[in-house]
Amino acid sequence: MIAHRGMGFGVRRGDFRYLVLMSLSEKPMHGYALIQEIGRTHQRPVSAGLIYPMLQELGDMGLISSEESEGKKIYSLTVEGRKHLDDNSEIIERLRAGKAYAERIGRFSFMKDLQDMQAMVLMNEEGIDEGKITRIQEILTDAKKRMASVVFG
Repeated sequence: MIAHRGMGFGVRRGDFRYLVLMSLSEKPMHGYALIQEIGRTHQRPVSAGLIYPMLQELGDMGLISSEESEGKKIYSLTVEGRKHLDDNSEIIERLRAGKAYAERIGRFSFMKDLQDMQAMVLMNEEGIDEGKITRIQEILTDAKKRMASVVFG
């Protein structure tokens, strides 16, 4: 029914606004809590540079409102925001299915480890010579074989 392969677990380009609205439909939150919630529940990294402009846009559209509480801006869904979610139920259902899938595999924290390993190599690309590349490939090949014996053995 829904493809779960690859990163994002049902999240497509342009869906971020719906992730924010879905999260706020569950409870009002401040920006940092939204970053944490979306990252945790959808296994999708979110930055302040992504969340705060989106909150501004959603506010401008009348889909969310905000109020100050204990020095933090707390965002909540408006009636128009709930209607927007209802009007886009197909997208929301796809994202909910992706969220459920992400929650099921969330116990596999190695997904984050794999991303961290990739970032480690990319950030130090210039310092990695052919010898290091060969050694990294040997480590990954061994890890893949060992993992296959656990998963399939």
